[in-house]
Amino acid sequence: MKRLLIILALISRLVAEDANDLDEIKEEDIPKILSIIKDGTKEHLPMMLDDYTTLVDIVSVNNAIEYRNRINSANEHVKTILKADKGTLIKTTFENNKSYLCNDYETRSLLKKGAVFIYVFFDMNNTELFKFSIQNKDCQ
Repeated sequence: MKRLLIILALISRLVAEDANDLDEIKEEDIPKILSIIKDGTKEHLPMMLDDYTTLVDIVSVNNAIEYRNRINSANEHVKTILKADKGTLIKTTFENNKSYLCNDYETRSLLKKGAVFIYVFFDMNNTELFKFSIQNKDCQ
């Protein structure tokens, strides 16, 4: 996950020559910025985010960027969590992503201009397990 976030920060910096330029981003710039982030990230896929999660694809459409992740649902520990406590897994994953996006200057600037970050999690058979999005209103 850390590599993905570093890529995001670097690309945001490329778009804005200095951090203050991020304040001048317009809402209409968001699709182009998200497309640049997508293209820069796709080069590094698949990307292991942690012991159980791999980022397998990323797409951007208009003001949204969607991260498609595969969870190693064959792992016994993961099976147990998905069966017994899936709600807590979803909440924890949402809160962790929200915390990063809302507290990072670059991503918060994008959120304020209307960017939406979508996270989709699939099992090993490509069946969707859960999905959530983070928007500026989630940072309030």
